[in-house]
Amino acid sequence: MKRFLFSALALLLFGAFLVEAIRSYPGYMMVMIGGDVDKRIELNLWVAVIALVLGVLALFFALYLLRSFLRGIGGSVSRIRFGRQRVARRRLTNGLVEFMEGNWARARRQLLKSAPRSEAPLINYLAAARSAFELGYRDEANELLAKAEACGDDTRLAVALSQARMQLLDKHYEQCIASLERAKQVEPKHPALLQLLRQAYYRLGDWNGLRELLPELEKHANMREEELQQLELEVYQHQLIDATNRRDKEKLRETWQGLSGRWQRNMELRGLYAQQLHLIGDDVEAEKHLRWLLNREWRADFARLYGCLTGADAATQLTVAEGWLKEYGENADLLTCLGRLCMRNELWGKAQQYFEKSLLLRSDPATSAELARLLHALGETEEAAKLYKEGLIQAVADLPQLPVPGQEAPLIGMPASGERTKSGGIF
Repeated sequence: MKRFLFSALALLLFGAFLVEAIRSYPGYMMVMIGGDVDKRIELNLWVAVIALVLGVLALFFALYLLRSFLRGIGGSVSRIRFGRQRVARRRLTNGLVEFMEGNWARARRQLLKSAPRSEAPLINYLAAARSAFELGYRDEANELLAKAEACGDDTRLAVALSQARMQLLDKHYEQCIASLERAKQVEPKHPALLQLLRQAYYRLGDWNGLRELLPELEKHANMREEELQQLELEVYQHQLIDATNRRDKEKLRETWQGLSGRWQRNMELRGLYAQQLHLIGDDVEAEKHLRWLLNREWRADFARLYGCLTGADAATQLTVAEGWLKEYGENADLLTCLGRLCMRNELWGKAQQYFEKSLLLRSDPATSAELARLLHALGETEEAAKLYKEGLIQAVADLPQLPVPGQEAPLIGMPASGERTKSGGIF
C-alpha cells in the first residue's frame, strides 16, 4: 500500500513538473524536407516529444504482437510434427510386436505406414522386408531391402545379413554365400555373419569351404566348444567320404595327412579313414589303422572290418587277432573275424570252429553264409544248404506270413500263425 501511494505521489509530482515545463517553455520543432523552406513541418516541441514516445511504444507493442504470433505458429507446427512422430513411433512399436509374434501381414502394414516419418527407417524397412518375404512377396522384399540400404552408408552389413537369411530360407545357398562374402569385406569377424556362412556351407555340402571357415568360427563365432568339435568332426568325415566317392586315393590320403595329431587320434575318425581305405582298395594301410585302434579300444564294428581286410601278412593278422581274443574274451564279431582270417590262411578246420562258436553266441546271416560257404567247399553240402537257409531266413525276417500255392501250412522255416520270436517279429 505504501509503495502504491509513493508511486502515485511521484506520478503527480512528475505530472505537475511536466505541465509547468510545457507552460514555461512552449518551444517548437521544425523539420525541413530536402532543404526547401516551403517543404517544412512545424509543431509544438512537447507534442513532438509525446508523439515520439507514443510511436516508440507502438513499435514495441507491434513487435510484441508479431513475436507472439510467430511463436504460436511455431508451436502449432511443432505439435503437428511431434504428433506425427508419436504416431510413427507407436506404429513402429506395434509393427515390431506383430513381427515378433509372426503376424506378417499386420507387421508389414504397420511398418510401411510408419516408415516415412520414422526416426529409424532402417528398422522399418528391414522388418517389413522379412514380413513380405514370409508372405511370399519376394520382389517386394528385395525392393524394401534396397530402400533400407539407401537409408545410410552404415546399413550395408544389416541389409546383407537380412538378405542372406532370406536366401538361406529359400535354399539359395550359393547366392547366400555370395551375399555374405560381400558383407565379410565390411566386417570379417562378425559372429552372425560367420554363423550364417557356416549354415550355408553346411547345407550346400561344401565341406572344403566349411573347413577353411573353421579357424574363424573358433575365434569369432561364439560357438560352444562341444558344438565346434562336432562340426569339425563332421567336416573331416565328409571330406574323407567325398574323396572315396570320387575314387581319389591321393586326395583321401592328403585329407588325412592334413589333420592335426589330435584328430588323427580320434577313434571315430580313424576308424572311418580305415573303412574308406578298404573301400578304395588299400587294405594294407587300412589294416595298420584298425590294428592301432583295436590295440587301444574294443570296437565290434572295427573287429568285423578287420576280418575283411587283405593285409600285407595274413599270418601276422591272425596272430594279432588271436591276441585280442585273449585280451577281450570271446565275442561273436571277433570270432567271425578270426574265422575269416583262418580262411585267408587256409586253416579250414580252425575257421570252421571259430564260425561255429560265433553262431553259438549269436545268430548272424553273414556268419552263417561264411560257414555255409566253407562247408560246401569241404563237401558237406547238406549242412551248407541248411546254413544257407537259416541265414536267408534271418536276413529277411521281416517277411509277412503268406500262403503259397498247394500249401496250407506256413512256409518252411516260418512259425505257425500267431507265433512270435523273442524280438516280437514273425520269425
